[in-house]
Amino acid sequence: MTKLSLNDFMCNQWTSRLKTPGFLSVLFTLLSVGCLHAAEPIVVKENGGWCWFQGKRAVGLDGKVFFTSISGDDHGDWNAGDLVVTKLDPTSGKTSHFCLHAKLQRDDHAVAGLCLLADGRLLAVYGKHGNDHFQRSRITLRPGDLSEWTQEQRFDAGAGYTYSNVYRLPGEDDRIFNFHRGRGFNPNCNFSDDGGSTWKYGWRLMQRTSADLSDDPRYTGMDGRRPYVCYASNGRDEIHFIATDDHPRAYDNSLYHGYYKAGNLLASDGTILATPTAAGQPLKPRDFTEVFTGTADRVAWASDIEVDALGNPFIAFSVQVDGAAVRNRRGAGGLDHRYYHGRWDGSRWRVHEMAHAGTKLYSGEDDYTGLVALDPQAPDYVVISTNADPVSGMPLVSRTDGQRHWELFAGTTSDGGETWKWTALTKDSTQDQLRPIIPKTATDSRVILWTRGTLKSYTDYHLDIVALTVPR
Repeated sequence: MTKLSLNDFMCNQWTSRLKTPGFLSVLFTLLSVGCLHAAEPIVVKENGGWCWFQGKRAVGLDGKVFFTSISGDDHGDWNAGDLVVTKLDPTSGKTSHFCLHAKLQRDDHAVAGLCLLADGRLLAVYGKHGNDHFQRSRITLRPGDLSEWTQEQRFDAGAGYTYSNVYRLPGEDDRIFNFHRGRGFNPNCNFSDDGGSTWKYGWRLMQRTSADLSDDPRYTGMDGRRPYVCYASNGRDEIHFIATDDHPRAYDNSLYHGYYKAGNLLASDGTILATPTAAGQPLKPRDFTEVFTGTADRVAWASDIEVDALGNPFIAFSVQVDGAAVRNRRGAGGLDHRYYHGRWDGSRWRVHEMAHAGTKLYSGEDDYTGLVALDPQAPDYVVISTNADPVSGMPLVSRTDGQRHWELFAGTTSDGGETWKWTALTKDSTQDQLRPIIPKTATDSRVILWTRGTLKSYTDYHLDIVALTVPR
């Protein structure tokens, strides 16, 4: 198994407090080599990438972690577009793989969403990046065993299909929901009442059309008319989500939260907003609870959402802060992003800037960042990917190759997100460390997964999947 060199690992800690706008207190503390994160990451899947609008991309079962990825090119044992599920034993580092669909599409938007069924079997739901109408799915024949799956099932979603977000609600007789982009180029859901064997169309979660952009000064004139949504479940009877107004290059996005429960769509405070039906009039993103107000120099994009043990959602998102003067010029902005953290405390949202997120990943997608991973079992812990010092914003230039790279930092807070301490998980890398995720597990260890390599676009990337296991 290939391992990272020690140059890719470092234990430095930063502490930051945003006391007043424009004032930053910084404390640098050098920790010993034997700190919390003193472990070596390992490559657990050669040739794999993922987008961040699918869920879950990784799940835990019986001490093992199952994750999905899609190959970006021809290297390792995989061809471009191979959709794969991997089983990882975090204790030994051993892995096994199963190809769900060979050469599905060379596009990270085509990665699967995973869902554990009541009997422990694994359901994978996936589709192409809007190139056809099919929601595809397969189910393992036995719990914990990737070696045999059902044949691929196709369900016609009624429009170009993208993104799979699959959640089982025991409180609704184990009904499974798959939220996706489909009809109207908007978020919709399909559902299954037989463990994913058959599917039916449900309803449209929210709607945005060209008419919503007409004469709106926050519209940039580029692209548009589709919200972007991240989802999470409490594992019982609720599915929470955060959504933007639109694509961030199209609109000066705000960010909203809502949730589904018992056939209703609700605001953060539990107010029932609608009872959605296939024939009903869908809500707009702005009908849900506003978490963050967007402007031309504060453009939001969702990154992650989880639900804590009390049932309260907590979220992470990025904000582009430098593009107001060039909002109508694609590729001209995106040189300064910030990461934000938000928590619903039962009565209101508490939102704080968390760290410098660095620059865009590549020109043309000016709001693509390295992303934030929330820990579903620890609201006060995050992992971020950034090519800037999280506190000062200074570029992270590797002493190994002299190039600027995205590195990983673990963040902890003891005051609800107002201040953060940062520990470097990687340092002086020769490749970019991108798009971390943290699956829920039933062990005392935290498993961090991410992609490492080069990402030139969502259809052009050379990445491997890397894992690091650390104590909680």
